[in-house]
Amino acid sequence: MVGRALPGDDFGSGRSIAQPRGRRFARRPRCQGTTLVLEVRNLSIEFSTRRGTVKALDRIDLSIAPGEIVGLVGESGSGKSVLSYAISGLLDRSARIASGEIRWHGAVIGPIRERRSTRTAIAQIFQNPRASLNPIMTVRRQLGDVAGRDRVLSLLENVRIDPNRADHYPFELSGGQCQRVGIALALGCEPELLIADEPTTGLDVTTEAAIMALIGDLSERRGMATLLVTHNLALAAANCDRIAVMHAGQLVECGPAEQLAYSPMHPYAEQLLASVPQHSETADDLRTVSGLLPDLTGPLLPCRFAPRCDRHQPDCDASPLSLTARSPQHFVACRHPLC
Repeated sequence: MVGRALPGDDFGSGRSIAQPRGRRFARRPRCQGTTLVLEVRNLSIEFSTRRGTVKALDRIDLSIAPGEIVGLVGESGSGKSVLSYAISGLLDRSARIASGEIRWHGAVIGPIRERRSTRTAIAQIFQNPRASLNPIMTVRRQLGDVAGRDRVLSLLENVRIDPNRADHYPFELSGGQCQRVGIALALGCEPELLIADEPTTGLDVTTEAAIMALIGDLSERRGMATLLVTHNLALAAANCDRIAVMHAGQLVECGPAEQLAYSPMHPYAEQLLASVPQHSETADDLRTVSGLLPDLTGPLLPCRFAPRCDRHQPDCDASPLSLTARSPQHFVACRHPLC
């Protein structure tokens, strides 16, 4: 199939009318024989609620190598943050791991209270910056507790915050400034794995580009693995080595950024790509993903996208689906992929 162009691309003229921000498909293949930083194997997670059991994640398989940036893409409610909290060990007590495991450098890890080696090795940028900062501590003190007081000003400069803000409290900062302080906190402990959950929310385009360039530089220089959690497929395509697409708690497609961004094989990934605004489109031309996410407390079909899919066939409901290789390093969980 012919892939849909991302913003700034003009395939007809063979030129780019606006270069995307960040790295442009600068993929670094994983070194053969290198121990993976993170492996998520067959992970299923459930939450006990008053309405019933929420089947939040269903048999997730994901891995990240040193220096690799993996984008986790999907609409709100698809389970991206649940997976990131599971990796960080920050799941609510109502959560239960129904199956599978999470491995760190090959060793199984458990909840945060049982961890030792990963407490500073895994850092997370949270979606809500104000909730992740201590309201009664200055920026200088919060950064100093993590990275040392001598690095506070340089960390603030890296995320484009005036060093004079170091003695301010979070309530004296804007939402975008709080977001950048949260990014500085995460990067200050020099993690082996950075989980960036919507890290550019509330940032202007210039600062967004600077933050993504900083993450990319740390990834290349220090071998920092990164999981970029976002609903922005264009942002992931411009900055990630691989992209994993999640829908209603299931991974439906995973592959190299360039392949997935231009030629997705799963119908959900194709709809996500089609919803990316184009320069030539008006508001009336904007497209959305059809239907709604299923109720995760009710009976669920083997493919949770089936009620929204225009390629649905009876055999889609026959048995559980799993990611299947369609080309080298490109995996799809669909019996009727776009190919």
